[in-house]
Amino acid sequence: MLTPEYLKALPENMVRALETLEDQVIFDISRRISKDMTLTETADYQINILRDMGYSLPEIRDALAANMDIAAEELDALMIQSVQDSYEGDRAAYALGGKVLPPLADNLPIMQFIEGARKQWLQDFSNLTGTYGFVDNGIFKPLDTFYRDTMNYAVLQVGSSAMDYQRAIREAVRKLGDSGITTIDYITGKHFKIEHVARMTLLTGTNQITGHISLANADLMEQDLMEITAHPGARPSHAEWQGEIVSRSGRIGYIGLDYIGYGDVGGFMGANCRHNWYPFFEGISTRNWDKQSLSGLDPPDFEYNGKHYTAYEATQKQRQIERQMRATKRRLVAYDGAGLKDDFTAQAVKLRLQKDAYKDFSRAAGLPEQNVRHQTYKFNRSASAKTVWAERKANK
Repeated sequence: MLTPEYLKALPENMVRALETLEDQVIFDISRRISKDMTLTETADYQINILRDMGYSLPEIRDALAANMDIAAEELDALMIQSVQDSYEGDRAAYALGGKVLPPLADNLPIMQFIEGARKQWLQDFSNLTGTYGFVDNGIFKPLDTFYRDTMNYAVLQVGSSAMDYQRAIREAVRKLGDSGITTIDYITGKHFKIEHVARMTLLTGTNQITGHISLANADLMEQDLMEITAHPGARPSHAEWQGEIVSRSGRIGYIGLDYIGYGDVGGFMGANCRHNWYPFFEGISTRNWDKQSLSGLDPPDFEYNGKHYTAYEATQKQRQIERQMRATKRRLVAYDGAGLKDDFTAQAVKLRLQKDAYKDFSRAAGLPEQNVRHQTYKFNRSASAKTVWAERKANK
């Protein structure tokens, strides 16, 4: 079994790598837009040049495809390691109850399941990340289409004197920062940011695979009672059963599989669930969670800026602020790539205000700051210093 803390930390490095890739693409396309919009001194000649030059971005598409292949390999390696860790955890847990679970290499049915699940998981990930692009006014557009439409719009605006070059560039690169690289599921029509796809795929896939293995191990060991893990800030529907003991056979006095929504996308081991379980032996095991410890797991409700927050609502609000900071940093990357210094400075000031709000809210909620969640490619020491300098200059 895997702990909630293990599952929480599992996708973070992979997500950071994909966000780095996203920022590099945004920077490169922003720089290209700025360059293409200022090729000549005359608008008429500029328009003709742009119409003749084409809009293909093969080097960027190739770099994305290559990096997504690497991402799939790394995600696969993380999942394999997680499965191994989970299985060894099960072996140790059963040993406490005097039961011997065979080594993973000797458990042929489980090995066959893992191989099949991995192939399906990799195929699903490939399908979901097979098309990259940006969202423009709520519409998903592949990379080349987005670039072509954006440049056509900018050229028409400049050619009709509705905008000057600076404003046209600003409008074009702002879209890049606001959208971020997005993928689309053509079956459902939904589009997702690449970092969300990585986190969701790895977390949900890992937990579902290890959950199936845990269930198979319980069948093999003829184990009925399982204790569910618990963590702070659980969604309300999961907080009802976290830390409880489940009877797989439905014994009276214990909660059952239906109660925890086992097998449902929104239930135990469903989408983005960080709960797991491990064997509980009557007369041998000591419960990790009782009513008192569960009741004190979450920090108390609190008021902030006139609004009431539960622990779960506080974590959701913190994630919202993190997403806002991430979006601001994407804009900074885009404006930096296009050489728009004034816009860069304005976003630097906005970022400082967001950081202050983030720290203030986290402190009021009693939550640790998750600074790693809103880091970005351009924010190495040099670029971070550039942002701070721009902010100070604006505040003089």
